[in-house]
Amino acid sequence: MSSKKTIPLFWWASEKFGKNNLENFGDIVGPYLIKKICGKEVRFVQPNKRKWYDFFTTIYVTAGSILAHVDNKSIVWGSGIIEYDTKVARATFLAVRGPKTRKNLILQNYNVPEVYGDPALLLPKYYSSKIPRKYKIGIIPHFVDYPLVSDWYINSSEIKIINLLNNSVETVIDEIRSCEHIISSSLHGIIVSHAYGISAVWVKFSDKLFGDDIKFEDYFESVGVFNATPFLFDNKKSEAQLIDLINEKSILIRTEIIESLQKGLMSVCPF
Repeated sequence: MSSKKTIPLFWWASEKFGKNNLENFGDIVGPYLIKKICGKEVRFVQPNKRKWYDFFTTIYVTAGSILAHVDNKSIVWGSGIIEYDTKVARATFLAVRGPKTRKNLILQNYNVPEVYGDPALLLPKYYSSKIPRKYKIGIIPHFVDYPLVSDWYINSSEIKIINLLNNSVETVIDEIRSCEHIISSSLHGIIVSHAYGISAVWVKFSDKLFGDDIKFEDYFESVGVFNATPFLFDNKKSEAQLIDLINEKSILIRTEIIESLQKGLMSVCPF
């Protein structure tokens, strides 16, 4: 447990990298969750681009496919790789997102405990407001796909398109929880759905998403789903087709599996 007033944390912060004033939901889950867990503010620090005054600072790295940014003074809790051949610096690994990340790190001669789980799986422990189910289907395009998908179901009262470029983690969680089923090209759209007991279908709307499928495979293996493949969602489908897709491809993770991963993450939680 850190006694410092703020937690030095790295996450993929669009504002810090000069890309966007709106943050991607999956990227800000980490800082949101850490503040909830320990009641302290977080401070953005990039491990491999430290300022002189942070040279000896321990930096925490949590939710996200951001392991390529760690250094030997980083502590990793639930992060993952973004590509099969991601090179990662030596760090302290408390937990990683899934078995494929662990395998990658072991091949690089690192000591990595068999503790799995994306920290976003812990969200229901810290945010669980009552949200009525208003929509039959929620569609979560990764933010790179949002312009393509945003107006497909604009006139539907049964289908909700969820925009992940939103600086409020809780708003996005509420929107996900307002849906009976989720269809998502975003990894954290899937993870958060599963965390709150909602079935999800992994889809691809385009080939714009950076990296390969390793982060999806990594997560799915952590919850006991092997050989998962995405559905190619390359044009607008009717509501009936969406229901058929959900019936055929949706995945709901058993509560005991989620709880086991939550317990494992908290057993090594550094905050």
